[in-house]
Amino acid sequence: MRKYLYMTRLTMMTALQYKAFFVATFLSLAVKILVALYVWKTIFFTQPEVNGFTLQTFTTYIIFANLLASLNSFSLGEDLSYSIIQGSIAGEFLRPYSFIVALFFKDLGHKLLELFKFFLVFIGILLVHQDFYLPDGGTILIFLLSSILGMFIVQLLDMAFGFLAFFTVNAWGVMLLRTGLFNLASGALLPLSFYPDAVEKILRFLPYNYAVNVPVSILLGRESDLTALALQVLWIPILGCFIAILWSQAKRRITIFGG
Repeated sequence: MRKYLYMTRLTMMTALQYKAFFVATFLSLAVKILVALYVWKTIFFTQPEVNGFTLQTFTTYIIFANLLASLNSFSLGEDLSYSIIQGSIAGEFLRPYSFIVALFFKDLGHKLLELFKFFLVFIGILLVHQDFYLPDGGTILIFLLSSILGMFIVQLLDMAFGFLAFFTVNAWGVMLLRTGLFNLASGALLPLSFYPDAVEKILRFLPYNYAVNVPVSILLGRESDLTALALQVLWIPILGCFIAILWSQAKRRITIFGG
């Protein structure tokens, strides 16, 4: 376990070496949230409620949806796919640790940095915009559990996208597809209830729904029972079995490009 935690620490130290990039992404997150807040504040100025949301609840949605979107923005599937394309994955499997587990812990390093950025942004938001909704402590704990399960679901999906590099030479295109699906289906851009009914039903069926939309809905009290948590737990072994099948098929047609 110590060697995997070291990888988490090493990932954070490496990211912090690029101070300009760290500051730029921090400012980008802050500006993104603040612009969204003031745009929607203008919309709510003309009407007290939009699609079941008040200004307070939608402000909370914007803040925490951006948090979860940022935490899930770094794809371990991207590292996996590039390792496959470049051929370095062969050397990784010879190292005295699990390459797959190492990817999870490296991704954890990125997530901890994003959480730190959000903490700083949230303090700034408190100074300029305090009109938001927060529930009781028990609901917050369920939200945190749901968020963790959602992040694990996204990591498994990212791994599946990464393994697709065994079947295509265009890993960049696969990662673009991943990003587009996540932004559309997770609720990172808009709550899923804002889409037409037919589209909403399809997006709610996809596992990305459990990355942002479900946790924030729990936080806002729009998901009052534990069914969503049970479905999140159910998705994890389903995706695990799918990845195992995909990996077994991929090993039969390994083609190393470069490296």
